[in-house]
Amino acid sequence: MKRKNSLPKYLLYTICSVAAVLAATFYFHISDTKQNTTTVIIERHDEDITTEVSEIQTIKTTSKKTRTHKTTTTKTSEAAETNTAEPTTEFVFIDLNSAGADEFAKLKGIGAVLADEIIRYRNEHGGFRNIEEIMNVKGIGEGIFADIEDNIYVIDPIYDTEEEFAPDCDYEEQENETEADEPILTLEEAAPININTADAAALMLLPNINEEKAQSIIAFRDENGSFHNTYELLLVEGISRNDVNEILDFVTTD
Repeated sequence: MKRKNSLPKYLLYTICSVAAVLAATFYFHISDTKQNTTTVIIERHDEDITTEVSEIQTIKTTSKKTRTHKTTTTKTSEAAETNTAEPTTEFVFIDLNSAGADEFAKLKGIGAVLADEIIRYRNEHGGFRNIEEIMNVKGIGEGIFADIEDNIYVIDPIYDTEEEFAPDCDYEEQENETEADEPILTLEEAAPININTADAAALMLLPNINEEKAQSIIAFRDENGSFHNTYELLLVEGISRNDVNEILDFVTTD
């Protein structure tokens, strides 16, 4: 009787145990599924955030690059326009005897101070006779004159050199005519040439004696007194023994 009563209890206990195991297994299965689902959702959420952030950064970077490119292009275009524009230079051509300070100040290298100096010089000297005279103004030298000589002029310029050299030209022409009338001596006609009194032209009639050697003979003569004999020509600088042998027959010391 006891064995009959214990059997149902044992079966009930077994069923309860199996049910508990199944319940526990199902519970853990459900919990694991929830954890996996949560993990997947979080991972997807992170990926979406990362993707969105990357897309935003890409858009911002692209916008910055685009704006930078546009700004650089605009600045480059402005610089090109600035370089392309050539300044217009006014050509100045003024009369030194009538121009005012403002006109002088337009010349290269001439400021307000030099402009006043030019006018002061002009007033003191009664005007400029030629454009070169502007170099007499204090502060204006050859450098500034070279820069402005094409921009200045004087009506009917006067140069002293024309008056000074005109008489000399006539004198030179007369002198040349006189020399042309005089006969040219040959060595045979002039020999013997006195080396103590002859000038350079006479000495140059001698064989192998050029102007330099003739001047050396005269210099030796002036420094040491007259030649005592013709062989002393060997002491003259630049005169060789061969030169002396060539001229001995044409010179004298008397």
